[in-house]
Amino acid sequence: MSDIMRLIGPRVVIMLLVFNGCTSSNQEEASNVPQTLEQDLQTLADARVFFGHQSVGKNILEGIEGLLKDHQGIDLRIADYTTEVGESKGCLLHAAVGNNTEPLSKCVDFGRIIDEELAGKIDYALLKFCYIDINRDSDVSKVFNDYKRTMDDLIARHPEVTFIHATMPLRHSPGGPSIWLRELLGRPNKSKLDNIKRNQFNQMLRSNYNDSAIVDIAASESTYANGKRESFKMDGRTYYSLIGDYTDDGGHLNVQGRTRVASVFVQQIASIIRSHP
Repeated sequence: MSDIMRLIGPRVVIMLLVFNGCTSSNQEEASNVPQTLEQDLQTLADARVFFGHQSVGKNILEGIEGLLKDHQGIDLRIADYTTEVGESKGCLLHAAVGNNTEPLSKCVDFGRIIDEELAGKIDYALLKFCYIDINRDSDVSKVFNDYKRTMDDLIARHPEVTFIHATMPLRHSPGGPSIWLRELLGRPNKSKLDNIKRNQFNQMLRSNYNDSAIVDIAASESTYANGKRESFKMDGRTYYSLIGDYTDDGGHLNVQGRTRVASVFVQQIASIIRSHP
């Protein structure tokens, strides 16, 4: 080593060692490089993704279509899952799976579609519950265990597919003096009680799949552009809710909400695709 040092100098040796260290983790670092929305849309356009959802999922797809109007050079194909994809380079297939208020039916339908219709045709898949699937009376552990069993079985049966986990959307929990007064009088705030259960499901999902690919819809719904979160406290704990400006009915996404959530959705899925090529 001393002969080499004398011939090429210590600075060159250091540069070679640094270069070697960088190239060994090239792929990992590439996935962490900040991308523009246009680049994220192109990454999604080059992949084969299946999205099982219901109404808020439809809002997100509408948001993506709105983003594409500003990036017309991106050929992102959004289609019903029954569409024949053939040798298509990329597509975002989707379906309204199961029935609202019946989360197990969504798990069953999602699994059936992948097993019977999409095996060998997709590379990524995610199932999103709706806010209406959980309320203050729900057994959150049962809902999550049904989801986990379904996803774990699919992961075992389809190692060629990267399964992405999605947090459950939230509803808006109104605040203000009249709300606080009713709470002080001991009247239950049903909106907050419902959102607490949804927050609990999302925390179970994040904890159980912390080493897996996750699209955090709930976080994007509750985060302002400046990073502040829409939140409330109950029994000393902090919970999150949908930002009021993002919805016209308390649950579904309006134009502003669709744009915001769809942008984060595309960014997070594109990051996952770059990390799991």
